[in-house]
This record gives sequence, C-alpha cells and structure tokens, in this order.
Amino acid sequence: MNKKELDLIDKKILRILQDDGRISNLDLSKKIGMSPPPTLRRVRDLEQNGYIDGFRANLNHSKLGYDLTAFIFIGLKNQNEEELNKFEKLVWGWEEVRECHMLNGEVDFILKIVAKNMNTFQEFLTNNISSNDNISSIKTAFAIKATKSLGNVPLD
Repeated sequence: MNKKELDLIDKKILRILQDDGRISNLDLSKKIGMSPPPTLRRVRDLEQNGYIDGFRANLNHSKLGYDLTAFIFIGLKNQNEEELNKFEKLVWGWEEVRECHMLNGEVDFILKIVAKNMNTFQEFLTNNISSNDNISSIKTAFAIKATKSLGNVPLD
C-alpha cells in the first residue's frame, strides 16, 4: 500500500483522536472546521492507511489488581527466522505480556509484563520463560514507579 501523505488537517485529526478517542465525529468536525461527512471520510481513510490502528481504553493496571510491572530481557540460543517466529507466536499467547520488542545487540527481546504479585510473576517466569529450550539468558528488572507513560506519538 502506498503511504498517504498527511496534510495539516490529517495531523490535526490524529492529534485530537490520540488525546480523546471518544470524541464524537460532530465534535471532531467542529474542532477541525469541516462538516461531519468529510471528517468521517478522513478518519476512515486514516484507519485504512494504517495511521490509526484501533481505538481502545487505557486501563489502570494497578486499580485492576496488577501491582507488579516487570521487564524481562531475553537472549535466544538460536535466532534463525523460524525460531524468532516461533518465539513471537508464543509471546502472543501470554496474556501477561503487554509489550514485546525485538532488539539488536546483546539482548534479543524485551518483554513488559504485568502481574498481580510476585508469586504470579514467578509462576509466569517458571512456566513460560525458564522452561523454553531456545532461551539462553533471562534478566529481569522490576518497575518501582512509572514517571512517564505515553501511548501516543508526538505530532507537529
């Protein structure tokens, strides 16, 4: 798919939607100075071109009982494409994993995990990570507090 060039109105729509994904099309159209039908067409076009990958609520994991956030740094024994795909597929099945990033250098993957407590984290680590035959190294770090956590993108 060809990359759509964003104009100033598209960027304004994206900025507004990432700050308030629940805004009505009518209110959005008023903020950007267009009527509702072309505003809706632009939003749908931004979705179809992959600039908007979905709308979701940002949940407070602590309020829901997930008091522990950990980062697991994983080194794999074998990094061929088949093994990388196999590991990535496993990660998608682990509900505790909220983010997974493939890295270059000493560490192959970093996983962001949320768990209810240290016991549930240890169970996850033992049952899923430590038992994996292709993992050569595991390092963990626990978050003490989040000082900045933005799920958005800076737009000019």
